[in-house]
Amino acid sequence: MDYTQIIKEIGRGKDGAGDIDQAVACELYGNMLDGKVPDFELGAMLIAFRIKAESEAEMQGFYQAMDERVMKLQAPAGKPLPVVISTYNGARRQANLTPLLALLLAREGVPVLVHGVTKDPKRVTSAEVFRELGIPWTTTKADAEQRMNDGMPVFMPIAALSPQLDQLLELRWRLGVRNSTHTLAKLADPFSGQSFRIVSVTHPDYISRMGAFFINSGTKGMLLRGTEGEVYANPKRTPRMEIFGEGMLQQVIEAQEGSVSAIPQLPAAMDAVTTARWIEQAMAGEIAVPEPILVQLKCCVSAAGAERL
Repeated sequence: MDYTQIIKEIGRGKDGAGDIDQAVACELYGNMLDGKVPDFELGAMLIAFRIKAESEAEMQGFYQAMDERVMKLQAPAGKPLPVVISTYNGARRQANLTPLLALLLAREGVPVLVHGVTKDPKRVTSAEVFRELGIPWTTTKADAEQRMNDGMPVFMPIAALSPQLDQLLELRWRLGVRNSTHTLAKLADPFSGQSFRIVSVTHPDYISRMGAFFINSGTKGMLLRGTEGEVYANPKRTPRMEIFGEGMLQQVIEAQEGSVSAIPQLPAAMDAVTTARWIEQAMAGEIAVPEPILVQLKCCVSAAGAERL
């Protein structure tokens, strides 16, 4: 593969760069994941894609290569579709409530798989909160499937779900910025499209791009502007949530407008211990679950094929 030619095509800046087709993108990203691209060329291409942004065809090609390198899981029989939650951002200013959403879904009888990073030097990850909740990290196919069959939420580190993806994600700390893998990892699905994915974005431009992915792939999912990049609805104000399935946008929950009548009781601090104790109280009914998260929960339960709350 001629990496120099690809760099010439994609490396001409935001306005001058061209795109590569889906087949080339699939082969290229597969080589990236398999460690076949020399470091110098790899860094150049990752930065080039970050500057120009991936086209729909490039995203589809990248996704195809990624999907071939993600652990495959069997969904529990006789249960609703598994809900797949990606968690790659973590908490920076407020408590990370992604584990709360996972626990609420599992309590409604929905199989739940959460995948993401385990550490971030500047943020509190969902992995850390799960650990404080006494929910172990799952690293094997057998354990993940057993826990879902038992009605327990599963957290799987991306290093277990796809070591190749993990290696590209880790380049963030060498390059100083994120790369295409941070977008793709949010779409990773061990159930080969037979699931309901919750995907968050941080930049408005990616709303349409991710929406096009769900429509083109014909898979089910929820897309929203995440809370600090995490998938749970902003507990203070309901965000716009788009629900996709069968190649179309099926439902839209409009963003809450106007002033907020009341601020919900939230964790007093963002550290993993405080967050975990607050989640335990919320699950026990001692603290009210914020209404926006309940709205999100109802949508996910319905879309997964479980009975409405």
